[in-house]
Amino acid sequence: MPATFRFHPPALEIPPAVSWMLIRAFGPPGSPSSVRPLPGEALDLCRRFELAGRVAARQGRGRLREELGEAAAAGFARELATEAGMGMRLNALAFQVAHTAADLGLPVIFLKFAALDLSGMLLPGSRSACDVDVLVDEAEAAALQRALAAQGFTPSGLPELEHQLPALAGPEGVIEVHRVLLGVRLSSGRSATAGDLARAGLLRPLTDLPGQASVPAPAAAVAHALVHGLGQHGWWPQSYSLFKMFGDLVDLGFGGAAGLSLAETAAHYIASDVPEAEIAASRKLCTALVAGEDLIDWGTEEAPEALLLRHILAGRLDPSYERGLKLGLFRAQPSDRKPLARMARTLWRAVFLTRAQVDALYGPPRGGALGYLGRRLYRPWELLGRLGHYVASALPLRR
Repeated sequence: MPATFRFHPPALEIPPAVSWMLIRAFGPPGSPSSVRPLPGEALDLCRRFELAGRVAARQGRGRLREELGEAAAAGFARELATEAGMGMRLNALAFQVAHTAADLGLPVIFLKFAALDLSGMLLPGSRSACDVDVLVDEAEAAALQRALAAQGFTPSGLPELEHQLPALAGPEGVIEVHRVLLGVRLSSGRSATAGDLARAGLLRPLTDLPGQASVPAPAAAVAHALVHGLGQHGWWPQSYSLFKMFGDLVDLGFGGAAGLSLAETAAHYIASDVPEAEIAASRKLCTALVAGEDLIDWGTEEAPEALLLRHILAGRLDPSYERGLKLGLFRAQPSDRKPLARMARTLWRAVFLTRAQVDALYGPPRGGALGYLGRRLYRPWELLGRLGHYVASALPLRR
């Protein structure tokens, strides 16, 4: 288990627009805010932290027009419509997955966005998402993957991950078939399987879906949100906004009366990968957000919950801090593999790219096969150059 709180961001002057964003995204709907941010600044910040849809869904266009003017309110409305449309597509895709699994006689467990949406916990358009995550028993994952491929879904070409098969892409959206709930360890020390969750009574059935579809119980869902956010993505704020994690935690009741109990259970499940101090800090920050507190003064405080807030903010507002965090590649990550084996696989995947990874990082190269070869030969030298920049950015943080 990591021994202490791991993130040490610098002091930060929290802009008033950030305070407004947090109150409007997480505080009581319609609660007063003494801050009146510049309209463009407010919308820009909410987009940067992937909260625009949540703010629009919770506050309504009328209040946003009153506070920010028509142009900004219209911008929030567009974000809401985009997220709501994607949510409807993903909801239909989840039903397709459930039908496919039912035809095979396979139980399926929906995760993340799909779990919250299918459970009725989300306001339409309040959470951004791009795929449907589903957990099935390890022995059955390949069968579901083949059945979906037969319906026209194709592997993305990105490498298979420890906890999931290659993502499947189709006209309706992207599906990720998980084999384990990575980092959530119930009793055996390894990441929980679908069967482990069922035997522990940690599933809630979805009676509106065909077959045997379910979602994790709140305790397991909170644990997964924390280990996914802090354990897997904590060092890469550009790849995943931790405010999305806090939105999920709020919707799961983590900032309310059940928060302490949920935190204690989650700490037991994810103790190997997330320090207890970070779980406690997450709960305190969640509670403050739900209460609609003005957190401007947290820019200089040293309490763990204030450090966590600054870590989230600086990770997308301070390029030097964000670069320094990228050395997190060499830190422990949630895994069921031995540390050296995990590190070796991580470095291999970072250096030796598939064609799909080359396309995603650089765009399709000219010259066909020779273009891909050139990119792969250049990649190690590029990473060495970046490493120097990351070390230079990290040294002030360590001091």
